[in-house]
Formats: sequence, C-alpha cells, structure tokens
Amino acid sequence: MNLSCKLKELLPNITKTEPQQLTEGLAGSFFPEGSTRFAHMQQASKTAERIAKQTGLRNEEADRLITAALFHDVGYSEELKQTGFHPLDGAAFLAHAGAQEEVIEAVLWHSSTAQDIKALPEINNIYKQFPEPSENNKTLKGVSYCDFRTSPLGESYTFGQRIVEFRNRFGDNAYTRGATKWTLPIVRETQAEYIKSISSLHRTTLPWVFCDIDSTLIYPGQKINTETTQAVNRFIAAGGKLSLITGKHLISIHSFLREMNLEGPHSGVNGSMLMTNDSITSYGPTVESYKEIEDILLKEGIHYASYVAEGIWTRSPLTDDEIQSYNHVGEILPQPGATPDNSKVFKVLTFSHKNDTARCTFVRDLAAKYDLACVRTANEFLEIGPKGHGKHAAALHIMHEAGWPDLNSISIGDSENDLTMFGSTGLSAAVANATPDVLPAADLHIPACTDNGVAQLLNALVDSAKDGCWAIPDKWVAGY
Repeated sequence: MNLSCKLKELLPNITKTEPQQLTEGLAGSFFPEGSTRFAHMQQASKTAERIAKQTGLRNEEADRLITAALFHDVGYSEELKQTGFHPLDGAAFLAHAGAQEEVIEAVLWHSSTAQDIKALPEINNIYKQFPEPSENNKTLKGVSYCDFRTSPLGESYTFGQRIVEFRNRFGDNAYTRGATKWTLPIVRETQAEYIKSISSLHRTTLPWVFCDIDSTLIYPGQKINTETTQAVNRFIAAGGKLSLITGKHLISIHSFLREMNLEGPHSGVNGSMLMTNDSITSYGPTVESYKEIEDILLKEGIHYASYVAEGIWTRSPLTDDEIQSYNHVGEILPQPGATPDNSKVFKVLTFSHKNDTARCTFVRDLAAKYDLACVRTANEFLEIGPKGHGKHAAALHIMHEAGWPDLNSISIGDSENDLTMFGSTGLSAAVANATPDVLPAADLHIPACTDNGVAQLLNALVDSAKDGCWAIPDKWVAGY
C-alpha cells in the first residue's frame, strides 16, 4: 500500500476529499485573510521557485518542490485538523487531494518532524505505519530548506535567524536544541548542494559578494589596508563579483571606490541609492512623511539628518559629538537648513545612542506610527526608512539586472541594517565584531574587521574554487 492510500485509510474524515488542483488560491482558502501562517507558506514557495529556476530543475521536479513548499504548513488549518500534528494533517489532506507521492512524503516528514514525533507517543505510533522517507526525495530536502529560511511572518531568513526566532518562541530547552541539531545539518547539506548545482549550471566559479564597509571591510576612520586590497583584487581576477553596500551616502564613498577601482554596481543609504562607475541613481521607495517626522523629532529634542540624492540636510543644531560621529565613519556632514522642497528622502537618521533606551524606543515607535522601518546602523545612529526596503532590495536588484542567480551570493556585515541582506542572499557572513543581534544570524562567523576577516573569506573562497566551483568554508560555519 502506498503512502497516499495509507494516509486516506488512517485519516478518512477530512474536508474537501476530492482530487483538485493544488493552487495558491486553494492553500490560502484554509486561512483567514492576512494570515501570517499563509504568508510563511507563500514565501517558502517563492524560495522554492528561486531554487527550481536557478538549479535547473525539470518542470515536474520544480512543480513538486513549489507545491510542497506552498502546502507544507496547510495542516495548521483548523478546517483540516484531525490529529493536531500539522505535518500529518497536511499530508493527509494532500493524499485526499490527489497530490504526488513525493509531495505527500515531503510534507509528512518536513523539517524536524522525525525529531518532533519522538516526544509525541500517539503520533509516533501512527508514523511507524509509514515507510521511512526516501533519501533521494529532493522535494523533502528542498521543503525543509525553504521552511528553515522563512520567518513565521513570511520574511526571508537565514538558518541562524530561524533558530533565534524558534528559541524566542519556544524557549532554549532540550526540545528546541534537539530540533535544531536534527534539522540544521540536513538543510546545510542541501544548501551546499544548491551552491554546487547553481555554480555548475551557470558557470560561475565564485559568488557575488555584497559587503558592508564600516566595521566590516575597514575599521571606521581608517583606510583599507594592503592585505584586504590584494584579496579583493585576487577575488575579482578569479571571476568573483564584489559590490559594496552601505548605509552611508554614496557621495561619501565615491573617492574610496575610485581608489579601490571597483566598478560596481554599489549601493548606499541602505539600498536606496545605486552607483555604477560614476553614475548615481535612486532606487526604491522613499519616506513620504519626512516633514512630519522631522518636526516631531525637533519638538522632542532629537537631532536628525535627512538623506536625499544631492546630500544630507538638517535643522538640528548638531553637537560636537554628533559631528564627530559623522567624521568618524567618513560620512559627509549634513548641510544646515530645511530639507529641499519636493526632495525624495531616502531615510531620516536620528542621533540615538543605543544606551539611551527611552530615546530609541520613541524613535522606533515613531517609525511604526508612520508604517516605516527602523534600523540601527551604528551605536550612535538609529534610522527611519521605507518599510520592506533595505540593503537586500538593492542586492537582489543588482543581481537580477545582471542576470545573476541570486542564491549564488554572500552578504557580509556587522549591524542591524545588514540582517535583511543576510536573509535574502544565498549565504551570510558576520565579522567577529558584529553586534550581538547580528552574529547569531549569520551562516559564517569570520574573523573581525581588525583581523581582515573579509580578506580571509575572499581568499578562502578563491582557494576553494580550484575545481571550478566554490565551496562553503567549513572552518567558519556558525555553531548554534
């Protein structure tokens, strides 16, 4: 008896028992409007689409992976609940709906299911009636990867971000550690397989690297050293691509890019400006309510600086310490006066030190009030910008414009504004001096900025690509 028949025999009482097309509309019909669970399923499916396209899956293989990713959590639906264990309830629905065996098996066993059932005797007894999942089920591996790279709200995550979220939700107990220990090696193995497949199919020996500047590539206030310059040149000469992606205004790094002879594209202002050679363009949404926000900040005595294409403006009387903080990171100083009328404001930077809890809370609440994002880019800077936009948007745009498979990429950073980029690229790396909320999110923990961590990573990537395909440097793979 095959898996489908066994599931229908064990769990016959299910809604919508007739075979039907497994569409996004059907998946969504089991959840209320605005459901975060369905958003999670949709994003997992989008990741599956990226995998299918970039690894060159055949149509039938691609359909299985995308369908399984879309329906992997359908068992959470109250309408489909029979046992209360969502992989089992979801697989039973798919069996009744006429899904392919490989899709049903993928949903039945996805992610940490094999670990989870050990703590559920009744469910475990049911699973004993099913055959062990096939080691050749690429759909199962792919769904687990997509699930582990998607937040409960439908955001792209790293494995580390998913683990942190998992522990925050359920606690750092024996169960969560066991689930992590079970799932992480599997999805990391799958990640390595995807890298090899994508690199081979697209004949890209090395990945596209997106690198933050301050406290990542160079220490603030210092120039790039010879070791890092040589590593960058070696990486590019070997076929790698490197884009700098920073929270600073592109005017501030123009001379640096010329000195490094880096053609780009590069990005500034947290993904809102793009530069190729000497051409600068804006990209993405802007802060439409900037005038109201500026007025509120002034009233509260919180100094700010608004970023537009032509430069930076402020009506705040900046202190010597605030000016010094700008000088320290090599940012151009804000011009005194009102933000020019009809300007497109990319972000509003506030001088809110991380230790000033009350001020930081006020700024984050202000951003939320206007449905905007708020990220920290340095100890002194807390910045308000467009929601859903960030370094990740620019990185993905740059790769898509170039026709580059975006999972064949690595992002490197140290601050909160790097996190969305971590979640969207194929792999992520944090320098050892990264902030406490950033380090656990990264796939790789590389040496600190002062120890030329970026240079060491670039050299390791080149060294790993001697057979025509780069590999993940095992010595820096994060442990959780």
